[in-house]
Amino acid sequence: MTHCIITYSAIDGFDAVEVDTGVLSLALIPELGGKISTLRDRRTGREWLWRNPRLPYQRLDYSRSYVLEADTGGWDECFPSVAPCHYPMAPWLGVPIQDHGELWSQTPVVVVEETASGAQLHATWQGRRLPYTFERTIHLQAGSACLRCEYLVTNKAAAPLSFIWSMHPLLAIEPGMQLLFPPDTCFNRWASIPNDLITQDSDLRYPLTLQLERRAIDLKVLPGRTAGIALKLWSNPLREGWARVQAADGTLQIRWDTAKLPQVAFWMNLGGGAPDGGEPYYNLGLEPCIGAQDSLADAVTKQKVYATVPANGTYDWALELELEAGHGV
Repeated sequence: MTHCIITYSAIDGFDAVEVDTGVLSLALIPELGGKISTLRDRRTGREWLWRNPRLPYQRLDYSRSYVLEADTGGWDECFPSVAPCHYPMAPWLGVPIQDHGELWSQTPVVVVEETASGAQLHATWQGRRLPYTFERTIHLQAGSACLRCEYLVTNKAAAPLSFIWSMHPLLAIEPGMQLLFPPDTCFNRWASIPNDLITQDSDLRYPLTLQLERRAIDLKVLPGRTAGIALKLWSNPLREGWARVQAADGTLQIRWDTAKLPQVAFWMNLGGGAPDGGEPYYNLGLEPCIGAQDSLADAVTKQKVYATVPANGTYDWALELELEAGHGV
């Protein structure tokens, strides 16, 4: 294949654009917050993104619950907060920010461009309660299993705008996979199920060995759904910017420059529960991030780990995601 194949289709009744590089295929649904619903390795057939078996795709108004109504899987973007909170600084002190940020509940403007060697998908969101523009450009190359994401936030106000951000892809996992980070990565606890699963809030080194009801759960390799746990951890600033998930037939790897994108987080639900009370989920969120997770208010007032877009200025960062086929674990 000397060029990417771009196809316009419908996924569960929503308009979608699909890009096939010959090695990797990706589908994006503009109406669902610019969600990437498919990320497939065409060499192995592995679909890397998890899909919620019970929640249908639906358009939801601002301030609805992401966790209860829109946690459908795939890859979303969380900005300027992940957890719902109130903006913690003047001149927008007290302005409410919805669950999982302001992007997922709107339809960004998506421009698809075929280039000489591939394709690019440019999505633009506008702030709802805060004055910013958020842009994500995905670059794909024909014959390549690597994509590059470039992000740009523009502050349209005459006052600095503080934020945290998290890439939020939920991955389809299976027992025996490995989740790997740079060896000196140090994590902090945001939440766990059960709540006392991790009693230490900081200086956590991965992989962890957890104690639950006299059972030791070693996360060096992912256990099955019967582990019955879930946890969300976020890291201190990293020296090296990479993380990967290894399967028997390949690897998903994300790389980035820590000068602009300093951290990584992960949400691991190993049968720990589901908000609707149904069968517990089994998935993994691998999340390069900026700032303490998950609340912008806490990041500013407690951890003091966040980023700021200058008045009338911009803030940019980028990452690369690559699917490697072949022997992994």
